[in-house]
Amino acid sequence: MTNPTITLHDVSFVLPDGRPLFADLNETLDATRTGLVGRNGVGKSVLARILAGLQPPTTGHCARSGPVHYLAQRVTPPPGSTVADLAGVAESLAALARIEAGGAAGADFERVGDRWDLRERLQAALRRAGLPWLDPATPAARLSGGQAMRVALAGALLSEADFLILDEPSNHLDRPGRLALIDQLRAWPRGLLVISHDRRLLGDMERILELSPQGLRRYGGDYRFYAERKAEEHAQAEQTLARRKHERRREEAALRQQQERQQRRRARGDRHGKQANQARVLLDGQKERSEHSTGKLRRQHAATRERLRAANRGAADSDLRMRLAQLGLDADTIAAPRAALSGGERLKAALACVLYADPPPRLLLLDEPGNHLDLPSLNALETLLRAYRGALVVVSHDDAFLARLGLTEELTATDEGWALTPWHPVERDRS
Repeated sequence: MTNPTITLHDVSFVLPDGRPLFADLNETLDATRTGLVGRNGVGKSVLARILAGLQPPTTGHCARSGPVHYLAQRVTPPPGSTVADLAGVAESLAALARIEAGGAAGADFERVGDRWDLRERLQAALRRAGLPWLDPATPAARLSGGQAMRVALAGALLSEADFLILDEPSNHLDRPGRLALIDQLRAWPRGLLVISHDRRLLGDMERILELSPQGLRRYGGDYRFYAERKAEEHAQAEQTLARRKHERRREEAALRQQQERQQRRRARGDRHGKQANQARVLLDGQKERSEHSTGKLRRQHAATRERLRAANRGAADSDLRMRLAQLGLDADTIAAPRAALSGGERLKAALACVLYADPPPRLLLLDEPGNHLDLPSLNALETLLRAYRGALVVVSHDDAFLARLGLTEELTATDEGWALTPWHPVERDRS
């Protein structure tokens, strides 16, 4: 297929509890390498399954020019499966073996097609993935999570699909695995959609799509272009917010002056019952709405905010709410039971309780803290860690994340033991 496409026509999806996840999405994907970003819980994985034909939309429809290969962000090999099963080529290899043994079944020839060198292509793909010691019969149970993902990726790249849709493919890969993935995707000749928070990987895309509650928005460039446009949008929003705050302060000042004039008139014996009653209704109504909003917020933040309160008893409630919001923890999320939270949401709550503690810990040990965070939360975490004044030890394969933390040394495991060397950020562009 020379012009692979996937087209969304007014696609909407409603959750089983009746809440809309997204609505009226219209977009066409083509051979342009595309990254899909958005906050955790906004529906990126659901949209990916709809694009791949694995999940029907609630309304609208999705048209595909040809087959789509979808790789979920979690690879769980079933019991008894092999490397060939994980790569998705077990049946084709079995058919090839039967033909080589003298079989003449038409179904076997149809399954093999023109891939007579499939066995050799699989071994080459495993070598490129840094797994040259594996063979098709190796039990998948022997593989680590990262190795299983690399095998599944190798199988995806062997597919003859018009489109690859990869959901967080670098999450469980080490640095060499991530760099190898970028090189492999550069060589992929057809349609590609990558859902990721990995800025190095997104930097290799040619277009970014952002999914939000407002819909699907296209940014015509790589991650750097997207980040620049988002920064401009944020600055414009801040200016608008500042202008509205200024206008609100002027209105509040005018209201206070009106109240003071009325109080002075009542002190002189003037009786303006109608005006006084109107002013009283207005003030009481504002107070009731404010107390209702505060009470609701307090109940919804109880689980996480009270944990943070126990760690920082000197901070004001408004300050705690602001700090939780900086990490993307809104009222609805915090109202949910901990068991209902995603891995990223649990991580955000734990980070808030540690980083905002009073006093903060003197040593902070973080193991892949960015793996399940969306891009806004990852940026917020970087800001928090740069401001943290204690000792920091962080394990991560995200070069862009590490480069922003102001690190001074690198601790590396070698054959001779652990080696402590000055920190040198990895260059972003390897091309």
